[in-house]
Amino acid sequence: MSNTEVLQWAAEADDSLARNEILTDDEIIRTVTAEDDDDDDVTLIIPNKISHSEAVAALITSLQRAEEQNFEAHEIMLLKRLRDRTFELKIERPCKRISDFLDTDYVH
Repeated sequence: MSNTEVLQWAAEADDSLARNEILTDDEIIRTVTAEDDDDDDVTLIIPNKISHSEAVAALITSLQRAEEQNFEAHEIMLLKRLRDRTFELKIERPCKRISDFLDTDYVH
């Protein structure tokens, strides 16, 4: 690198430093804290609970899609295990009300 190139590089570095604001630790903390305060208006979205039946149906659909698209065997097996485990959770869930055993759509 020639002396001219070194001087030009040094001048560019000085210009770059002049453009950048040098902050103290306290100023950095205040700046970051002020940015964090802006995030307070974020609304948390609480997801809806998905029933076991909906989960099983979604996994069955995913499994059918995976088989149609010729996914690898280990991927299909994973979906089958997830479907089976979700179904087990569905049938293991204790019923809390007598109405859970009754067909509410039955009309006399």
